[in-house]
Amino acid sequence: EFRCPLSLELMTDPVVAVDGQTYERADIERWLATHDTSPMSGEPLAHKSLVPNHTLKGLIARHAAA
Repeated sequence: EFRCPLSLELMTDPVVAVDGQTYERADIERWLATHDTSPMSGEPLAHKSLVPNHTLKGLIARHAAA
């Protein structure tokens, strides 16, 4: 649950895209630089805004500290 679906690496700056999926910010920004579609579904995205996923970021931090 803590890995980015694009890079499969542990996320440190998780963000939610309009497709409802959470990605590592750098990975989805790289994708969005050249695509207008969801990397998960291939469907067109209504916009390219990203929202920080503070809850997941906190869970990852607690998991890493354990």
